[in-house]
Amino acid sequence: MTNLSSKNRTSILILSVFALTTFPTRIAWSQQAPQSDLEHNVRTEQEFIAFDPDYKESKAKRVAEILALLSKVKGRETAGQNTSCSHQILWELKVLITQTADFKHIDQRIEDLKASLEHPEREIAAQLQDSIDGSWGQCFDAWYCRLNALCDAIENRENQSIALKTYPHFLDRVNSPDNLTAYLNSISLSDIPRTGVDRLVEFNLSLSNLMRLILRNQPAGYQWDPRTKATIKDLVLNRLRNPETGWWGERYIRDGRVQFVDDLSTTFHIVTYLHGEVSDLPRVITTALAVRNLNYPVGWLWKGQYWNHNNMDVGALFKAGWSQASPEQRKAMATELEKMLQWCLNESLQPDGSFKSHVADGSLEEGIYYGASFLSRIGFFDKAQRFWTDQHFASAEAVRQKIIDYILKHRNTGGSGGSYFESALIDFLGYKPSQGDRTK
Repeated sequence: MTNLSSKNRTSILILSVFALTTFPTRIAWSQQAPQSDLEHNVRTEQEFIAFDPDYKESKAKRVAEILALLSKVKGRETAGQNTSCSHQILWELKVLITQTADFKHIDQRIEDLKASLEHPEREIAAQLQDSIDGSWGQCFDAWYCRLNALCDAIENRENQSIALKTYPHFLDRVNSPDNLTAYLNSISLSDIPRTGVDRLVEFNLSLSNLMRLILRNQPAGYQWDPRTKATIKDLVLNRLRNPETGWWGERYIRDGRVQFVDDLSTTFHIVTYLHGEVSDLPRVITTALAVRNLNYPVGWLWKGQYWNHNNMDVGALFKAGWSQASPEQRKAMATELEKMLQWCLNESLQPDGSFKSHVADGSLEEGIYYGASFLSRIGFFDKAQRFWTDQHFASAEAVRQKIIDYILKHRNTGGSGGSYFESALIDFLGYKPSQGDRTK
């Protein structure tokens, strides 16, 4: 089964709900980080304020409401109730509150979330395909969110080779070289002071998910224009990459010019979906080390602290670039992986096999996925995959079994529909289901 690495919900991928601040950097590697990366989070907030002078106050008010609703949603998920629809609305809300100053739309989605919680019978809608346009994720508003939900749906084992019940006409809007290029170009450049919108998340999710679908000829039964494969590869490798750092990310209109800002999540997705077949991986690693003490979306940290989701991305980049890295880079990568591993085992992993709840995780289920994925990607469970060290991890099997046991007890109550639990079990924990066993 293909792993769910795009769930960098990405999501993917969820941006900071509460603060956009940059933390001090160390000297050795961070000197190589472009100024646009170092100042990005501060500049972004300034630009939203330029668009709306009341931005900070308006945002703070909504964040308080969202936090209260988040607590209710997580409480229901913990209690084993279906929260799929509420989680979709909540995830889109987190994107809206960090990526836009559209408080009218945010208020409407807050009311939608309240209604979802008041009507638990509606939660199942999130797991059903739209019978009209063939999209998925009926509790999402945005097209790119429904695109992401479709990709999640077809990752489930039972859906991978089965044509969807309704032909996914909603994909037709990008099913030609011209339309695909026009759409991706339109979301790859943000002008926040003018529009009040940062398109980073939409760009990240749309580009990575369209790569998955087009390059893999998915979903089954959908006819992609055969020219779109060459088109998306050309866009990714030749037009949308930062020539200075080797990374990918959003571009911004700043100081009268276009400024590139690197994004860890987008870079992880592209390197992963191209199976590491990108040029100049040592430069990708140099940039990764340079931004290690910056906050997401550029760097590894969340408010100055580790987060399993970002650690997973960093571990995957290090693995992809290890064979081409210099001895100095390998030494630095090994040092950083050891730090992340110790944090994961000693601070994030809980006695019951779960991982400490993180506000940026889309659900408790996703938090389990990111922790298990990080450990698996760096070879903690499998010595053959342990590219960065010869250490023997005596606790690895016990940890693996503990996480499996937790998932098996909760797999029918996954707040994100169960696909994260399924992928964690099969792709990262080596779980072998018995005949007839279902992992959702």
